[in-house]
Amino acid sequence: MRPRPLIGPPASWSFPQPVVDRLDNGLTVWSYHLPGQYVVSTALVMDLPLSTEPVQSEGVATICLRGLDEGSLDHPGLDYAARLESLGAQFSGWASDSATVCLLDLPAQWFEAGLACFAEGVSRPALADSDVARLVANRLAELDQLSASGSRLASWELRASVLAPGQRRARLTGGSRQTVAGLTGATVRDFHRQRYAPGLATLIVAGDLGAGNVFSAVERAFAGWSASAQPAQHPEARPGPSRQRLIDRPDAVQADIRLGCFGVGRTDPLWPAFQVACTLMGGSFSSRLNRVLREAEGWTYDVSVSNRSFRQGGLVSLATSTRTEAVAPLLERTWAILDPSDQPFSQAEVDDAINYLVGLAPLSYATADAVVGQAAGLASLGLGPELADAALKAIARVKADQAEQAWRQVVERERLSLVVVGPADQLAQPLGLRPEPAPQL
Repeated sequence: MRPRPLIGPPASWSFPQPVVDRLDNGLTVWSYHLPGQYVVSTALVMDLPLSTEPVQSEGVATICLRGLDEGSLDHPGLDYAARLESLGAQFSGWASDSATVCLLDLPAQWFEAGLACFAEGVSRPALADSDVARLVANRLAELDQLSASGSRLASWELRASVLAPGQRRARLTGGSRQTVAGLTGATVRDFHRQRYAPGLATLIVAGDLGAGNVFSAVERAFAGWSASAQPAQHPEARPGPSRQRLIDRPDAVQADIRLGCFGVGRTDPLWPAFQVACTLMGGSFSSRLNRVLREAEGWTYDVSVSNRSFRQGGLVSLATSTRTEAVAPLLERTWAILDPSDQPFSQAEVDDAINYLVGLAPLSYATADAVVGQAAGLASLGLGPELADAALKAIARVKADQAEQAWRQVVERERLSLVVVGPADQLAQPLGLRPEPAPQL
């Protein structure tokens, strides 16, 4: 009988660092050679935040992005889709308040052909009237789905409650019914022509890139892209006054709860300690909130705490759901847990949170798409690739008093906004809140 293997401390690990190049047209390239990763992931991160959209055409960035794989000028309609499919490629992406990101995943053996196809879709999309009309209809249907989902509605309304009104990031990412319904093919094509430019973009490639010259492949694919655009303005995120809201969903069988406040960005000195504090409070199944609300009380299946960074500041969000009659007691316990006065952070708890964040990193970033996702997140914020590893090292050095101080400095009860989505006839009295109808999206 073989003896049980000994488990030792984990080996030292660092986030991979890319080779950085730049094409003559201004396109920056980060390439990560990851041997054994035979699905290559590629992200094109453009300095194209939602604030670049005309107010009357909000949603145009999302519709434009979704139209890139609907056909190119050289391969209209289904011809372009057939090319992607023949390469085993998947095209996706998103538009956010920080940047617009286009993604392509495909087998490594067809990387160069796929890269050329990717460049064609990004730089020379057809954006035909019929395709835009269909994408607009899809977005309007998506808004119906958002209105029908208590969880998604609660998350969106928390964001709108924490951020000061009037700023773009406080409004719907993909545009509202009023702004999207008027979008036409001409509007979307104009937006692409004015805003898509290589000099404002970073191409991130990760996977088993073999012995080939990645830069030469990128140059062959993207060198013909010669559009230009002015650098985007990135208005500073601003918090609004805290709000307590009950949004009526008469037929809901449970309530969706969100608590949140204005957070910290990736370059804020508090960021490493605050990430540890968020993990300790609600970032894992062993966190304080999960131990009480889920394990001890059985009120919820899951409760999470996260801090989403903007270029300046961020959004702290606590998310959970529970049966209607448990909302009031759950909130009462939650308010008590969020204040560490009676139970200061211990070094053991902080070490567990650090081990979770740092120890999980080799597994979290074991695939090419995960590496590209982290790198694209940094590029979206205007940051360099070196910050990924620097952040892990900073997190590893956090002490209990630093984590608690960061938590107290960011999360104060008077700054927290509350959004509860559920049946108002059952919740208004125990919560002491005046209900409001679900918003028209």
